[in-house]
Amino acid sequence: MEEDLRATIRYLGRYVQPHRKVLLVSIALSVVSTALGMIQPLFAKVLIDKVLIGRRHELLFAILAAVICLLLVSFSLRVANSYLYTRYSARVLFRMRQDLFDHLQRVPLSLFTRKKLGDIYSRIASDMADIQALVTDTIPGYLFNTLTCLITAAILFWLDWRMALLSVLFLPFALYVIGRIRPRLLDLGREVAETNADIAHFLFESLSGIGLIRAFGAERLEAGRLAQKQEGMLQLLLRYQVLGALSGSVPALYTVVNTIVVFGYGGYQVIHGSLTIGSLVAFTAYQARLLGPLQALMEGFLAMQKSRVALGRVKEIFDVAPAFREDGDMVPAAGAFKGEIAFDRVSFAYEPEEPLFSGLSFRMPAGGVTALIGPSGVGKTTICHLIMRLFDPDGGRILLDGTDLRRFRTAWLRSRVAIVSQDTFLFHSTIAENIRFARPEAAADEIVEASRAACIHEFVEGLPAGYDTVVGDRGVRLSGGQKQRLSIARAVLTRPGILILDEATAFLDPSAEGRLKETIRSLMQGKTTLVVSHRPSAVEGADRLIVLGAGGLLYEGDPDGYRKGL
Repeated sequence: MEEDLRATIRYLGRYVQPHRKVLLVSIALSVVSTALGMIQPLFAKVLIDKVLIGRRHELLFAILAAVICLLLVSFSLRVANSYLYTRYSARVLFRMRQDLFDHLQRVPLSLFTRKKLGDIYSRIASDMADIQALVTDTIPGYLFNTLTCLITAAILFWLDWRMALLSVLFLPFALYVIGRIRPRLLDLGREVAETNADIAHFLFESLSGIGLIRAFGAERLEAGRLAQKQEGMLQLLLRYQVLGALSGSVPALYTVVNTIVVFGYGGYQVIHGSLTIGSLVAFTAYQARLLGPLQALMEGFLAMQKSRVALGRVKEIFDVAPAFREDGDMVPAAGAFKGEIAFDRVSFAYEPEEPLFSGLSFRMPAGGVTALIGPSGVGKTTICHLIMRLFDPDGGRILLDGTDLRRFRTAWLRSRVAIVSQDTFLFHSTIAENIRFARPEAAADEIVEASRAACIHEFVEGLPAGYDTVVGDRGVRLSGGQKQRLSIARAVLTRPGILILDEATAFLDPSAEGRLKETIRSLMQGKTTLVVSHRPSAVEGADRLIVLGAGGLLYEGDPDGYRKGL
C-alpha cells in the first residue's frame, strides 16, 4: 500500500515539478495565513485575564483592533493563496488530460475493442474530475488542516501540557480504527469507479442503439438493465458510506473525551488556582478549533482514497505501450516520392498466441492500382493500418520506395496516405466541415471539387442548406452510400500520393460504383491506389492482384493470370 502511495506521488510529481516555485509560495502563504488565524484565542486569554479580570480597560480597543487587522490579513492571504493554487493546479490537470488524450491517439486500436468506450470515457471525464478534486481541493485542504492541527496542538501544550496530553490519549485508538478501515475503503472506491464506468458505457451504448431498441420493443428491457446496474451501484455506495460514517464517528468520540478533560480536569485546576480562567477559555477555544480540521482530515482521507483509485485507472491507460514509436524524422525531397509499397517478411499479431500472419511479403508498384482480396479475417484491414503506421509490425519491414516506414516522420507519412473504409465516421457537423476535416485550410471551391470527384456534389446541392447541412451524430441523416461518398471526398481533398479504398464502395449500387471507380482512376493517374475487398469484382481495372487466405499469401501478380487459374 505504501509503495502504491509513493508511486502515486512520483507520478504526480512529474506534472508538479515545473510549478515547484509556485507550490513553495503557496505553502508559505498557507503557513502564514494559518498561523495568523490561530492567534485570535490568545487575544481572548489576554482580554479575560488582563482587561476584564486585571481591569486594564485601556487595552480593550487596541486588542480588538489587532484582532480585526490580523483576521483581515489572514483572510486576504487565504484568498490570494486559493487563487494562486487553483491557477497552478488547473494547469497541472489540463496538462495531464491533454497527455492522456494524446496518448490515446497512439495506443493500439485493439485497446478500443478490448475495453468499453464508456469505460475509457469515464477515465477521461469522471476519473480526471476526481484527480482534479485531489489536486485542487483535497491536497490543499489536507495541507491547511494539517498545519492547523499542528499549530493548535503546539499552543495547547504551551497553555497546559498535562491537559493537552490527556486530550491526545485518544488519538492512537483513532489511528487504529482508520488503519483497519482504510484497505476496505480503497477496495470499495475501486468498485464504485468501475461500476460507474460500466453504467456510463451502458448509457453510451443504449443511446447509440436507440433505433434498434425501439425496433424490437426493448425499452422496458433496457430500463430494467439500467435499474439493475443502479441497484448494484447503490449497494456499493451504501457500504462505502457506512464505513465512511464509522470513520467519521471518530472525531465525535474525540469531542466527548475532550469535553470531559476540559471541564473536569481544567475546571479542577481553575478552582485550585493553578490555571487562569483566560487560559481555560483559550484552551477550550483551541480544542474546539481542533475538531473541525480533524473531521476534515478524516473526510479528506476518504476523498484521497477515491482519487487514488481514479489516478490508478488513468495510469492504466498511460501504461499501455504506443502502437508505434515516433522515432523517424525523414522527409523525402520534393519529387522523390513515388509511392511503391513493399511488405518484407512482415509478421503481426493482436494477441501473441494468435498471429494474424507471419513472413508476409508482397509488392504494390508505384503509380498503379493494386487489388487486395480475400475472405474476412485474413488481415486485409490490418495491412491498410500497417501501411499508415497506425501500428508497427511485430517482425519484418514495410518499405516505402525502398525505405522502412519507421524512418519517415509519421505526420508526413499520413499526409501522403489517405484511407477510405467501409466503416465511415462522420462528425455531428456540416457536410462542408466533415469534408474539410482532412484539410482544415481547404477553400470552398476545393471542397466542391472533391465532392464532384466523389460523385456526391449533385446530391449536396439539392439539399436546402447545401454544404451547410448538418449530418447528425455519426452521419445518421445520410444513407450508407452517401456517407461513403463523403468519406471519399474527404480523402480526395488531401491529394494523397497513396489512396487506400478498404471496402469503400460496399454500400454503392453497381452503376454508381463503376462511375466512382472511373473518377478515382482519373484523379489518381500516376499515383498508387490500393483497392481492398472480399469480392472478386475488385479485380476489375486493377494492374496487380494480391490474394490472401488463412495461410497467408495465395497469389501475387497479374489479375488475368489469377482468372485463368481459377
